[in-house]
Amino acid sequence: MSDAGVSPTMNPPVLDDPIGPAWDEAFLRVESYLRAHQIESRLVLNRLAMEIVRAAVRTAQAHTGAGDSLDPVARAMHEAERRTTAWFQMVLGDAADPEDERLGTRGRIALVMADVPARWPQHFLAETPPPPELIEAMRAAYIEAGPEMELTRMVPRPLDFGPIANVADEAWKTFARWPVLRAVMGWILFLGLLALIWRVTH
Repeated sequence: MSDAGVSPTMNPPVLDDPIGPAWDEAFLRVESYLRAHQIESRLVLNRLAMEIVRAAVRTAQAHTGAGDSLDPVARAMHEAERRTTAWFQMVLGDAADPEDERLGTRGRIALVMADVPARWPQHFLAETPPPPELIEAMRAAYIEAGPEMELTRMVPRPLDFGPIANVADEAWKTFARWPVLRAVMGWILFLGLLALIWRVTH
């Protein structure tokens, strides 16, 4: 049977692996990004890094000629950050505010506190729903990660060195106001010191 009458397939072409030094660097940077989240499994690292870089390649191809100047590394890191934030929102659900600017930071803290990289590495950044145990651990850790920090003003306060220091301070102020009294007290101390030395040596 001839294939002349068969219409071409409507499925999009399969994307080849990205090739080139720039995409190699993007892959390494994404891999380092994932390691910063304490993902150590080589299989998980390779799979996630390749998925993220391939998604970045598809985005780059879709924006070809549209004036988009992002280089492969920047585009891949943007895709990695986007996926991480979306995963945190999916896992944390109502426990997190999507508008919270600290979502990424608190989410990463919760990720480590819940020990997700060691207990459920295969579920990190996965599109499939994570197990209930992971969700429960992440939400508890997210809440424990702390409320919003509040900036406070530190008002300087005078130092209190105790009653003896206060008496000495008052005496010094008195001597400062009366130079003659200060001179007299200086001579009294000097003569007293001489008398003490004479007594010890005789």
